[in-house]
Amino acid sequence: MGTTQRIVPGITGQPNWGSLNNAITRIAKTVEEEHESGQEAEDGQEQQEVAEEDAKKYQRIINRRKANLRSSLNNLVRTGGGASNISKGGSASMGRAGRATATKFTTVFTDIKEKGLDQTLTDLGFDLQGKSYESVMDFLLIYCSSGDAGMDETAANKAFSELTEIIAEQTGEDLDAFEAYISQNVDGEGLTELLCTFLGLYIFEHLSQRFQEKITQAKGEEISKETFRIIKEDILAQVKLLDDEKKVSNIDWRGPEGSAAIEEIFESILTIISDGN
Repeated sequence: MGTTQRIVPGITGQPNWGSLNNAITRIAKTVEEEHESGQEAEDGQEQQEVAEEDAKKYQRIINRRKANLRSSLNNLVRTGGGASNISKGGSASMGRAGRATATKFTTVFTDIKEKGLDQTLTDLGFDLQGKSYESVMDFLLIYCSSGDAGMDETAANKAFSELTEIIAEQTGEDLDAFEAYISQNVDGEGLTELLCTFLGLYIFEHLSQRFQEKITQAKGEEISKETFRIIKEDILAQVKLLDDEKKVSNIDWRGPEGSAAIEEIFESILTIISDGN
């Protein structure tokens, strides 16, 4: 499947991101320490006292990691001016592109449920006849894109690209199955789940773009990949808990009601991941 990718520069000259940078670096440090601890165990330390101390050391590492995960997400939201400001589109650093892409794809998915995939794509200027699943997804990626002007737009584009890959896993990259899957989700509460997943991925991409290359240079590719896997899983786990509470149905996603729902859900996600800030 087609994806949207872009090489993004680091954060040189942006001192307001210092606390966030430090928190991400400390998360990577806990991953590094965990790897080193595991290597020590493999090198033949067999005494029970050592094993018990290793268990205590591991728990201290995990506790520090959890604290730094909270700190990193708290600082990310603070740099954007707070959950309310970001969700309303008032932040210059993040929020606007995420809202724009969310509005586009929830509208398109609602149209697919009501008019069918063929008619929806025709209305958007795309002829479905003879087209592959991949070409349809590539069109939707472009249509729902927020442009490629900066980090915010790139984060939204990459998040929606990953969401389409998740959907592809559920539908076997079959267009009939895709149409049925979207219709079923719009008809019930599933569109809220897709929205929450997208917003979680969007938030993660803001961290990944700014810091993953830096951590790779400082700690190596293995530590960097593991660090950002942990960050992504933490965000999506929190989003899943919120989704279980926020499931809604019978919303007109194409009008003011849909816009208000996106804003409310976005603010709730930002609030929960940043411990209320």
